[in-house]
Amino acid sequence: MKLHASKATRTRRIAAVGLAAAALLGATGCSAINPQATTIEYAPSDGIIANVGKAKVRNLLLISSDPEAEGRYIGSVTNSSEEPIEVVLTVNGTATRLSVPGGETLSLEDSENEHVIPNTGTIPGGMAQGTIEVDGQSQDVQIPVLDGTLPYYREFVPGGADDSATEHLYLNESEDEGGH
Repeated sequence: MKLHASKATRTRRIAAVGLAAAALLGATGCSAINPQATTIEYAPSDGIIANVGKAKVRNLLLISSDPEAEGRYIGSVTNSSEEPIEVVLTVNGTATRLSVPGGETLSLEDSENEHVIPNTGTIPGGMAQGTIEVDGQSQDVQIPVLDGTLPYYREFVPGGADDSATEHLYLNESEDEGGH
């Protein structure tokens, strides 16, 4: 009889180990065949990111009020080399040259680095076809075009933001309104 109890205990242990292995495999199965979301590189803001040659372009976008109005670049360009580089941004036939000293970052929001093109050819909310060129290397990109709807972009709209376009977005309480 002792032999029978030992066999039953061993069978239960094997079944428990099998269930534990199945549960462990089931819990890890998704991550075994799918990429981990935290390892996916993306632009965490409104602009794009691109690495072209020695240039690291971050949060690049254009601010404009209309497809035929001037557009201003904002974002930054970092030179990862010790030697100066020239970055050429081209949108709608207009080439903009940026000189970036070795090991430095050029912030396009700074007034001394302001670069405006005659027009983006794209409505605000759209994507302008562009090219980034550095030292003979180039990359085609789609650059977001935004307007002054968001308050933190208003100061960058060439010619000033049109406040009438956003008046409906903000609550204005009148004096004669009461309660509900």
